[in-house]
Amino acid sequence: MDIIHYLLQLIQYLYQQNCWLIMFICRYIPLKQWAFDDSHSPKYQKLKTDELPLITDFRQGWTYREFIPYIEKRYGKKIRPVNRRSECDIPEDCSCPRCDAPMPYLYRNNGSKGQVLCKVCDARFSPAESRFSSMKLRCPHCGNALVPKKERKHFILHKCVNPKCPYYLHSLKKVDKDDLKEDYGKNKYKLHYIYREFTLDFFSMDLSSLPRNASSLKFSKHNAHVMSLCLTLHINLGLSLRKTSQALKDLYNISVSHQQIANYCKTAAVCVKPFVDRYPYEKGDVFTADETALTASTAQTMTLPCGSPTTTSCVPISTANTKSSTKRRCCRAPTICRANGSSSSSLASRPS
Repeated sequence: MDIIHYLLQLIQYLYQQNCWLIMFICRYIPLKQWAFDDSHSPKYQKLKTDELPLITDFRQGWTYREFIPYIEKRYGKKIRPVNRRSECDIPEDCSCPRCDAPMPYLYRNNGSKGQVLCKVCDARFSPAESRFSSMKLRCPHCGNALVPKKERKHFILHKCVNPKCPYYLHSLKKVDKDDLKEDYGKNKYKLHYIYREFTLDFFSMDLSSLPRNASSLKFSKHNAHVMSLCLTLHINLGLSLRKTSQALKDLYNISVSHQQIANYCKTAAVCVKPFVDRYPYEKGDVFTADETALTASTAQTMTLPCGSPTTTSCVPISTANTKSSTKRRCCRAPTICRANGSSSSSLASRPS
């Protein structure tokens, strides 16, 4: 039998099988369910990180000193100061935030309502609050300016409130129709574009307060991304310093010594320590200690780490110890201590 004829028959047979499988999937398997999988559910929208916003800066790289001669040379028109017919009430120290033109080139644009117009660059602004004074954050999907909604301790929450934003309309289609019928039903989900502007500067550190061999986060050879890779491999994956250095070389072709990785870990510990020390641990009425073995010799008190089942937090509890030079070990039995001093099972001790 000819081999080419045999291969052609095999290809036709496989093509028929593929057509049969496609018909079977389209008839018996709901493809619409794949489009609305749990990963695309609006319930998990809060766990997704949005892309960075657009930053708009209205300030120019030139001033009126360069712009006035350019207009005169290009168009033969010289921009002169404002010829005032009445007394000007604009302050002497007021200047255009866009081209830095002084008060002689400024005049009131809408009378006594507070808007000032620059004769050089035609910028309209208010001396009290100018839109040129700071950079604007804009939505990367629709271009509208973000509105600061909430101000937390370490960040400011900016939100796009445009009802015609493509991001909002696309997220709104995923919401169940029953939730839309309820009052404030769609407020259960994150539908608008949100950006968190952190006001805490993680890289401003006092060099005198750093421990020995710690990094100052002023990277000369590497960057913050390399430091995050070092922390991920060493802390999250539990690799040693030398294995972390070898993994960075094999996987990412990044040469970092094991000592530099240790320095990064010390610096990260210094950055995280203030948040851990000042974390508001909420203590309940019941504390649970389980599988805890402590050894005490001559200390008067010892600290027993206990957890609260209601708040899932760990708090230290100090317990008295007898004046003895012999070492004593706490038992491994689970103990539940209440705030009134009673306990469901006492912490027995026995000589080691």
